[in-house]
Amino acid sequence: MKFTIQLKTIATSNTSPILAMLLALSLCSCGASYKNRYFPVKNLAQRESSLGFSITPPTGDSWFEKLNNNSLYYLKKTGRKDYAIYTKATEIHLNPNELKADRFLLFVTRSKKPHTKSGIFQNVAFQIIPDNALSPLCVRYVLTYEDHSMKSQNKDEYINVKNSGLVCMHPDTLFNGVDMCYVESSLQSSKNSIGKINEEGEFFLRSLRFHSQGT
Repeated sequence: MKFTIQLKTIATSNTSPILAMLLALSLCSCGASYKNRYFPVKNLAQRESSLGFSITPPTGDSWFEKLNNNSLYYLKKTGRKDYAIYTKATEIHLNPNELKADRFLLFVTRSKKPHTKSGIFQNVAFQIIPDNALSPLCVRYVLTYEDHSMKSQNKDEYINVKNSGLVCMHPDTLFNGVDMCYVESSLQSSKNSIGKINEEGEFFLRSLRFHSQGT
């Protein structure tokens, strides 16, 4: 199962250290070099999945798009070295025993919270709220933590990460669904205002639409 989308123009640019880290994280599962390329977003047309849902790219300028198997990525060129944002939508499939409300909440919680034993991820906070407007199995979550994996001359430097997401199963075929999120990363030492860039990520989450199977 794959998203239906056409990508035409290759985008290349110099990247800051924090953006390079995000690129590495988002590309780590890729194989062929073509899959590692982002392309400028040319339109806000719906991107349709064969699983019966569609999404729309984030609003705003300087977004780049990458399709990799069952995942669609959007990375924004912010022009900053202390802040980065990307979004992602992934087709998912669940087993029947995970389709009960309590098991579904547990699945999302376990799949999103990072491991803290190594000390790399610290001060983890996680909130999850059922959101049944689109489907009986749908949740919003917000995950925040400090990422201390970045090598820096300043040992006290780290990255603040905020992952805001939506996990929804198709109301007609509950075993199929989508895992969506936008992830913001900023240097803890940064004093610059982020502004309202996150609203572009919220637009991305709100763009989700389910369609009746067979139509």
